[in-house]
Amino acid sequence: MRKNIFLVSAFATIFFVTSCSLKRGYVLLQSKPNEIIVTPIIKEYLKKHPNPAIVLKVPKSEEKSTQSDQNSNIYNAIEKELLLSGFKVRDRGLFNEVINKSKEVNYEDIKKLTATDLILELVQLSTKVEYGTNVYYKKSGAKKISKDFTIKKYGAFIEFKRILIENNQYAGSYTFNYTPCDKVDKDNCACAVAYKTVPDKIYPFINFCSSHESSNYRAFEYVSEDVMENFVKNGVKQMLEEIRK
Repeated sequence: MRKNIFLVSAFATIFFVTSCSLKRGYVLLQSKPNEIIVTPIIKEYLKKHPNPAIVLKVPKSEEKSTQSDQNSNIYNAIEKELLLSGFKVRDRGLFNEVINKSKEVNYEDIKKLTATDLILELVQLSTKVEYGTNVYYKKSGAKKISKDFTIKKYGAFIEFKRILIENNQYAGSYTFNYTPCDKVDKDNCACAVAYKTVPDKIYPFINFCSSHESSNYRAFEYVSEDVMENFVKNGVKQMLEEIRK
């Protein structure tokens, strides 16, 4: 009898300890759609000129080709993809120098002075797009809703506009969204969330991507450079695929 009581007590203790210990679940977010507008003008132009000269125009124009920028790695990634796709990429710094010195010239003159056919304008870029949800999933995949906390993750977006310099013709716009945790990936620490079964509670400030286990620790996880570069490269590839269909 005592043995049975001891076993029941032992199992109850194990169950209690297991239930109260932190577990690792995950977050699943709804992705935002991309917006791609391709004009017939650019399609026809590329059929006649498959390897045109293009320049990347960025939000904060550089007046010198050597001037540094905090997003230079992203600009370089975009230009690299354009080169790999057969475009002749013009130096954006030199292009801006010519434009700044020739403010009265029209687009036809710009084409002659810079030997450039197309402008790919980077209109907006953000690596701090906030996504929030109070829904999380247990390790088993069971869906749960938190009444106390909103889980925050950060995504990104980039918006382009294309201009055919000849006659200043609008040639399309492209907006690409990066949504974090939009697929089930239990191995991705960035999409993990800590929870307990007893009491039924989540700990959204615990960061599984670091060794810091304090529940008071809050990680403002903006999109990393590596993730952002891959996101931008994929966006440019998709853009080029659409205009060459």
